[in-house]
Amino acid sequence: VETTRLFVGAPEPVVSPYEGVWRAADDGVQPLLFVNPHSMDVERFMRSCGIGRIEGTNEPLDHVATELEFVQWLSVVARDGVPAPGGVEAPDGGWAGAADRFLSEHVQTWMPRFARKAVAESREPFYRSAAMLLEAFVR
Repeated sequence: VETTRLFVGAPEPVVSPYEGVWRAADDGVQPLLFVNPHSMDVERFMRSCGIGRIEGTNEPLDHVATELEFVQWLSVVARDGVPAPGGVEAPDGGWAGAADRFLSEHVQTWMPRFARKAVAESREPFYRSAAMLLEAFVR
C-alpha cells in the first residue's frame, strides 16, 4: 500500500521515482515520461554502453531502481572486466569513467532530493531507512 501511495499514486505519486519528472520541474516544464530531454539522455547513455529496454517492456529507463542497477552493472564491468553485451567497446574514460559520469550527470542531480522527500513523506520505517541509505550513497 505504501509503495503505491509513494511511488505510483492516483493520479500522481507523492514521490516520483523518475529522473525526468524531477528534472522537468527543475527546468520549469511539464514532466512527460519517455519524451523529455533527461529521460532520453539516460536511454542514450545506457544504449552507448550496450544496455537497452528489454523487448516487450515499456518502463522508462530513468526510474530510480533502473538507474541504480545500471551504476551497479557499470561498476561490475569496470572491476571484473565482464564483457559488455554484444562486444560493445568501453566508452571514452573506460567503464569506471562511464559510471562516474552517469553518477554525476544523472544520479546525483536528482536522487538526493528524491531520497529526502521519501524520508519526509513515508509512513513506513522501511522506506524512510532505505531512502536515508540512498541519500548517503549518492552523496
